[in-house]
Amino acid sequence: ALAKSLARLTYAGADTSRDPRLAIIERLTEQEPVSMLPLIQVHLNDFDPQIAEAVRVLCNRLVPGGAFTAAPRLRRLEQASLDEVQDLPTTATLVMQNGDHIELRLLVNDAPMSVARFVKLARAGYYNGLTFHRIVPNFVIQGGSPGASEYVGDTRFMRDELGRVPNVRGAVGISTRGRDTGDAQIFIDLVDLPRLDHDYTIFAMVGSGMNAVDRVLEGAQIRTVVVK
Repeated sequence: ALAKSLARLTYAGADTSRDPRLAIIERLTEQEPVSMLPLIQVHLNDFDPQIAEAVRVLCNRLVPGGAFTAAPRLRRLEQASLDEVQDLPTTATLVMQNGDHIELRLLVNDAPMSVARFVKLARAGYYNGLTFHRIVPNFVIQGGSPGASEYVGDTRFMRDELGRVPNVRGAVGISTRGRDTGDAQIFIDLVDLPRLDHDYTIFAMVGSGMNAVDRVLEGAQIRTVVVK
């Protein structure tokens, strides 16, 4: 059942499946039936190098003295095209379900690829109905997950755009769980957070509505995002 679940998640092709797939491989490592080898060794060529490496370790554990090697089929991260970064909008407004408006000033010169991805998703209605699922006082609010969790976002990872924009109160960034793993979830800094500088892409600043940001509670719903 675990091997079948691993195959199903792999077939879906989502970058964001890394965490559950690594967890499945860890459980398989605890069981160690050599009969599962044909089911898992196909993942030595996975598109995610971390998955391929974890499977290599498992295969060599199942067959002591084995010489299995990882040969991941690397693929490019999803990025905006040159056309998509021309003429980017400069503002976006988060219209909350309670009627509050949070206006963002998009940093088109500092993080054009991230702005383009955010704008594309916003115009497609991706954020409509999603929530701010993580509220940490004196730190950040985070949202934009279809699963209202840290581990579910848009299916493809984003490349980081680490610049000189500091994590000050009102900075808006892309949440990640490691280098180049942004999945379009966003966070807003509630206070100055210099310790986050140069680790996360900052693609916008709150222009107005910071008082509304301060009022956001866990589960607060985004009605829509208007870009212009």
